[in-house]
Amino acid sequence: MTVEKKEQLREKLIGFQRSIADLKRELDRQAQDFSDRETRLLSGFFEVMDAFEALEANLEAKKESLDKPARMMKKNIRSISKKLYRTFTSNGIEQIRFEAGKANMAQCKILDTRQAPDLPEETLLEIVKNGYINTGNGKVLRKAEVITVHNN
Repeated sequence: MTVEKKEQLREKLIGFQRSIADLKRELDRQAQDFSDRETRLLSGFFEVMDAFEALEANLEAKKESLDKPARMMKKNIRSISKKLYRTFTSNGIEQIRFEAGKANMAQCKILDTRQAPDLPEETLLEIVKNGYINTGNGKVLRKAEVITVHNN
């Protein structure tokens, strides 16, 4: 093989390597764009879920005074909420559960603390907003907003 042919092959190889690197960068950029778009979309659905939960809580608090149409509306709201949650779970998205009853900083944002001498530090007192996690990769999609124990 001549020196000229070797140089041509070397140049082609370098060109292919550059093309591969460019394609990898573009693929990474597109994957990041997709992930960002997915996060924004899910964030909107989480807000819708919050709205349904708030409606359900308000109607539950007033359940004794609800007339028949209001009770039917409550059932319909609950049904829509369940369907939305089933859609989440069928796509590997679930509410974050705190089995130990303690705040986990990777999965929650502490909004407030309260004293409770009879409870250990960081015990969850209230979940203000549910958090959501991708069960497939363990990525926290939205941290839970919580109130915990902090004894000074």
